[in-house]
Amino acid sequence: MIASAEINERLAKLERSNWRLKIAFSILLCAALALTLMGAAPPAPKIIEAQKIILRDDVGNEHGELFATRTAWGLVLFNKNNTKAASIVVGSELNGLVLHDQNGNIRQTLSADVNESAWNFFRPGSDFAQLSVTDSPQGTALTVRDRANNDRITLGLSPQGAGMAVADADGATRSFIGDSPLGFITLAKDETLEWSPGLEKFSPDEQKHLRELLPKLPKK
Repeated sequence: MIASAEINERLAKLERSNWRLKIAFSILLCAALALTLMGAAPPAPKIIEAQKIILRDDVGNEHGELFATRTAWGLVLFNKNNTKAASIVVGSELNGLVLHDQNGNIRQTLSADVNESAWNFFRPGSDFAQLSVTDSPQGTALTVRDRANNDRITLGLSPQGAGMAVADADGATRSFIGDSPLGFITLAKDETLEWSPGLEKFSPDEQKHLRELLPKLPKK
């Protein structure tokens, strides 16, 4: 027969074994519950609403802004010296891209609206583009300006025809070549007709009106 002392010892071992199983089961249950709660946590928001978002580096310097108003919205990026570097803007009347140099001077603009698209190149500090390419219902044109902002060369195509005009430093057109009956002409300072191949074929009275035959080039 098994002594009562041996029975008691076996029961004690069984109780200790059951106690360890209970602890292990409790740990597994807690881990499963934690994983379930983590999985049930709300996901991170996919939409952020704001009128302005400022972009900063790790030391707090501002390098850009994402903005929105009722009439325009876009992105502005800054140079290291906090001057503007580039901007893209969408508006109710005009969409555009503006590029600046490292000193913040406007150097290029690209714009478009329902009537015209334009590409302009600026020199630092200039209020007018030194080179402009435009397209509008009046036609397509390329205009080159001098440092005094006078139109010096205009190359264009309009419903009246195509041609190229060259102007002097005062902005007066001095020569023109195009698909008019005259072909190539030179003009006096007051822009009256000076010379053209075959000019002698026209009477003095006809020569006064030859200028009207030149196609009118689109200008910006």
